[in-house]
Amino acid sequence: MLIIRTVRKQDDRILASLIRSPFDENGMNKTHTVYDDPDTDRQYEVFRDETRAELWVAEEYGKVVGSCGVYPTDGLPSGWCEIVKFYVDRHCRGKGIGSRIFMKALRSAGAFGYQTAYLETFPQFSSAVSLYDRQGFKAIDHQVGNSGHTATSIWMTKDLRSSSFDDDRMKWKVMQSDNFFQDPHLDAFVEKVQLPDGRIYDRFYHLHFSPVVCIVAETTDGKLILERQYRNAIRNVLTEIPAGVVEDGEEPVAAAKRELLEETGFGGGVWRQLAVEYAQGGVQDNLMYSFLARGVESVSTQHLDSTEDICVYLFDKRRVWDMLLNGEICQAPIATALWKYFALYGDISC
Repeated sequence: MLIIRTVRKQDDRILASLIRSPFDENGMNKTHTVYDDPDTDRQYEVFRDETRAELWVAEEYGKVVGSCGVYPTDGLPSGWCEIVKFYVDRHCRGKGIGSRIFMKALRSAGAFGYQTAYLETFPQFSSAVSLYDRQGFKAIDHQVGNSGHTATSIWMTKDLRSSSFDDDRMKWKVMQSDNFFQDPHLDAFVEKVQLPDGRIYDRFYHLHFSPVVCIVAETTDGKLILERQYRNAIRNVLTEIPAGVVEDGEEPVAAAKRELLEETGFGGGVWRQLAVEYAQGGVQDNLMYSFLARGVESVSTQHLDSTEDICVYLFDKRRVWDMLLNGEICQAPIATALWKYFALYGDISC
């Protein structure tokens, strides 16, 4: 039975051996490669500390047999990531394991919002190069980024966007914008706009909110944290995940950690960015950052704002999945983050 999961601390030793073995098998030069990179011995820490990175591990009958990851290597252009640490145990090659774990990494790269995937390799790894070709990677004539692995001689890239559009002709021209309401987290504008066909509307409303964060938080024993709180705009109580506003000058992940602690008393864990999306692009311009926090634990009591009255619940994944399917979780940004979590990490058989 094959399981593909995220890296754990106890994987470090076997992964280091797995990564170095092909160099020994092929009698390759090891200088300025992943072989002599000190980070090869500490994969868990390297990936733990980067919110837009993930190292996937293939485990067959309890034995680690492969790995492949996504990482924003220093020096890459904006929107690029590197596909890294793609190695399969020599006794397990030719069974499709490499293809499965490679595709898992490639899909997570797209889910993190990267637009271009880049990789570095050697001609001796011909089977892997053939896989890259089949998956649409194209060779380029130079190394990109500062991986430190300057001995590589094959460099390839792939556009991760499934579609591209010529949208310039659809853009509106803003002729006038008046800020008629201001608040610490909200500005309201009435605007005069001209459409591409020349028509003019003089009362288009545009709302500028502060960015928001929402957090899919998984406890050390695998439960998900849900909340119930009253929402006055709809005159009802909703089931949600922890969420809140990004304050001025605050990084989104810092805001997410603060909100989780304040609303639930849980903290710690390993954090990953799930998505960056517009909450409601028709009239609002604010971004919603969603994060996954795995391995959180209770470290404090709640510290709620004066208008907050939040009840915290710990549910198993299957129950939360069923709540999504049944429409019991019905707030769009909250549901979106949970759907992405289950698609990438949920381990739920549909």
